[in-house]
Amino acid sequence: MNLAGGNYLLRRVSIMIGCLALLTAMAALWPVYRAFLNIEIDINEGWNAYFADAAMGRMPLYPSARQLIANNYPPLSFYIVGGLGRLIGDPVLAGRLLSLAAVLVIAWGVHRAVRLLGGDATSATIGALFFGATMCRFFTGYVGMDDPHLLAQAVMTVGFVAFLQAKSQDRGYVLPILLMVGAGFIKHNIVVMPLTAMIWLGINRPRQMVKSGLLAAFAIALGFALCYLAFGSDFFNNLMSPRAYVLKHALGAVGHLQWIAVGLAAWVYVGITRRADPNLRFCNLLNTLGLVMFFVQKTGDGVAYNAQFELVFGVCIATGLAFAHAPVLPLARRWSPQTLQFILLLAICLRLVASARLEPVKLLLAPGFHAEITAREAAMSTTVARLKTTPGDATCSSTLANYRSGKPFIVDPFYVHQQVLTGHLSPDAVTKLIDAGKLTVVEADPLLHW
Repeated sequence: MNLAGGNYLLRRVSIMIGCLALLTAMAALWPVYRAFLNIEIDINEGWNAYFADAAMGRMPLYPSARQLIANNYPPLSFYIVGGLGRLIGDPVLAGRLLSLAAVLVIAWGVHRAVRLLGGDATSATIGALFFGATMCRFFTGYVGMDDPHLLAQAVMTVGFVAFLQAKSQDRGYVLPILLMVGAGFIKHNIVVMPLTAMIWLGINRPRQMVKSGLLAAFAIALGFALCYLAFGSDFFNNLMSPRAYVLKHALGAVGHLQWIAVGLAAWVYVGITRRADPNLRFCNLLNTLGLVMFFVQKTGDGVAYNAQFELVFGVCIATGLAFAHAPVLPLARRWSPQTLQFILLLAICLRLVASARLEPVKLLLAPGFHAEITAREAAMSTTVARLKTTPGDATCSSTLANYRSGKPFIVDPFYVHQQVLTGHLSPDAVTKLIDAGKLTVVEADPLLHW
């Protein structure tokens, strides 16, 4: 290839990197803007706000079995969100801001992981941008929403990156293990990264795996003991709240992989063709476990696409490594490495554009969109006002409206549904409260949910 041709290909790659950066910024615009709106992003927001207040002493953090609510999450997120909520005056906004910050931390984690697994700065940047763009474009239900999952994954990612650093030096495994255990006490279903670390140690450093396993077990046991001392047996009763499991939910989740299809294809190709590389084998382990755990967790009734987030993390690392390995891929014998890199970036950008979600564009170009925002905020205010003026205990389909109204948390619809499905509660438990005049149901304006 002559010099002019090489420069032309490099310019094309640089242009596509710029396009990816622009698409990432555009995708982030909506979740950042929406975080400050008085609307409900997800029914979990009010639920998390109630328990953030509980951590600050408003009510028991882990309710008794007699109540129609339960808290099946570990305690740390509620203290973090509740504490920040006290500082800024609103635990919902606190949770949303922490969620946005968590995406930045995880994107940084992708960047560092690519570097520690042999990629250069450019490939690491592509992996990080791919993560940020994918999350903000396709997973807006969680990005900037008051929920502890991304916060926990951010802490887990810091621990995982610290593990990769320790792995490269073959020392200093204590801090990564403790960080990953700590993340588990924020949200307990983020397991792919610690499993990857322990399996890698078991294969390559068996003695260190035993030491790390014992340390992790001790830290987990200590954490559980502290929780028992603080909350009693209600902690374990809540944490093990029954949930229905349905295999077809996992089968139906195959379609959810479309949002990372380009990255998955890049990982499969580079993971197979470069499997002799120990860094790619490590990445293969991470993503294989990510796929398995995604489908396993999706069997749970009510499990959303956040079960996919560790897989998204691993696939973005693999995509960065695929970009870095372009010169030594078998396809580079037919096409130049720059051409392969250009095609990869073009495919990523085209997939990001190919979405029916147009909120970022509407926010910038459609005046009518701002009128819709105003109407939705008004719907929240109206519903909250109706709840406030309803005497006695009241509830509606929006837990955030319940929370904003100052009404106590009486009924958790999801928890009640799971209790009924698993035979632990009578189907008419809520109806009995309503018929007895102990609970009033207020109709929520559907516009308040966005």
